[in-house]
Amino acid sequence: MGSVPWGGPAWAELDVTRDCTAFGAYAAWVATDDNEPPFPTVASFWRAVVPEVNSMQPNNAQIIDWHEWVRLNRTTLARQVADISSCRPELCQAIGSEIDGGLAGFGLLASYGLETVLLTIYCTFALLRYFNNRKHRASSPNETQESPEAVKPDVVSRVNEALRGTTYDLFTAAAFLSLGVQATVIYSQVSPIAYRYNSSLQLIVSAFAFYPLATMIPLILNSVRRSWLKGAVLVGLFVIHTAAWVLCTNSAQVDYYHNSNVIGLCPQNHPSQAVVSAAMFTMAAMVWMPPLFGLCLSVVLCFYRCNNRKMWQAKWLKKIAKGAMIMYASFNFICMWGAWIILVVFFSGASWKSEDAWSLGQALALTPWVPVLVELISIFFLGTEVGFVGRLPLEFKVIRSEKALHRQEGDSFLDEAEVHGGNGA
Repeated sequence: MGSVPWGGPAWAELDVTRDCTAFGAYAAWVATDDNEPPFPTVASFWRAVVPEVNSMQPNNAQIIDWHEWVRLNRTTLARQVADISSCRPELCQAIGSEIDGGLAGFGLLASYGLETVLLTIYCTFALLRYFNNRKHRASSPNETQESPEAVKPDVVSRVNEALRGTTYDLFTAAAFLSLGVQATVIYSQVSPIAYRYNSSLQLIVSAFAFYPLATMIPLILNSVRRSWLKGAVLVGLFVIHTAAWVLCTNSAQVDYYHNSNVIGLCPQNHPSQAVVSAAMFTMAAMVWMPPLFGLCLSVVLCFYRCNNRKMWQAKWLKKIAKGAMIMYASFNFICMWGAWIILVVFFSGASWKSEDAWSLGQALALTPWVPVLVELISIFFLGTEVGFVGRLPLEFKVIRSEKALHRQEGDSFLDEAEVHGGNGA
């Protein structure tokens, strides 16, 4: 490269500590060829690292010549930026991380955290409810349950009823959040831009959006109500998740090779390659495993019969399918917590810009959980019947099945008493 035009030390030997902020902005442009700094920043940098030329402060014409020389030799100088160890935090701050206020920002991280905690609570109470019912059936299989009117529910029972009553609300909120995230990811990936730098984080965010939905499958399929709607939502999300996975996987690999120098400068600003590979593998496995398993099972079992019935109607096969579904949900539950911990660690260590901290879009990422919390609190304080009747018109009522059966038994008893009384008269 020969001698430098400013006649002083070489590029990698400049004393950049005199103005770390200006160096960070200038070196970030050299390393990434993006966001060229304005002339005042360029002048501040050169006057800091080359304070004198022939015992005089460099003028604007000289600074412009030096800047154009850097532009012509940018590829070579970009590799030498790694040799400058001073002012590295300012450099990483100027380069920025994959944290993007338009998608993967702190609002989405908080929304994912709230979703993870809520789903953990729902799953915990579902397991406790399952084991309690199983224990009750094993200890007293012929004992009739006590009327709900005779039992005053405690706090745990109220929480349990509130969680049971809002399971579908939780699924709806998670589905809408996942749909919004995947649509934004796909739009970002197909947009014609010259420089894309956040595909790795978008892949992790896209994968995380699927894990809670897969974890909720045993909870939402436990009831046959709205089964067609649940199936349609799951199929639609399967298609859009597959599209997002394909786009993010291709772009993440391209971005990794294109930004290898920048990743080496500030590795904390980018998810590690091991994490990206894990997200790539687990998302593909979890998205494609159920349809492939169901397709193979359907093809094989079409040719067999068990006791003059189709084999897939056998009880043992239903138990295997239920066990496989629970195991699949458990894997996704582990992936959900692992992905959220990875995101928290990455966000806490990355250099982020002020505009990526919070925005209107990041605040809107929290809104899907507001109706869930409102319904949860309503059912907890007002009870199941009063909480649900608030969703219906005035001419409708909500009566629990046990109470309805209890009233029917009472009415039939009164009718019999009237009949016997009338005969006696």
